[in-house]
Amino acid sequence: MEARLVGLKQVPSITEVASRGNELLGKEAPGNPSYIVVKITHVQVLQQHGGYDALLLVEVDQQEPLNLKAADEEAIVELTSTIDTPEEKA
Repeated sequence: MEARLVGLKQVPSITEVASRGNELLGKEAPGNPSYIVVKITHVQVLQQHGGYDALLLVEVDQQEPLNLKAADEEAIVELTSTIDTPEEKA
């Protein structure tokens, strides 16, 4: 497991800082698409011009790349192309 810093700028409230931090969990680390955020280990918040800037220290884990064969890719495309998309509501 590795650590990364994630910065948040001009966040309107502390609650929003917490919400954005929670939204990172289980998703790709910003600027590091091959890493998934596993845990937030530290948060530092500074009040700036009526809002907040925050720095989050997160633990990340590297994703294993999928090695699909051409036949697998074709099967996935064929299966997903048959799925009906919901009609837009007027």
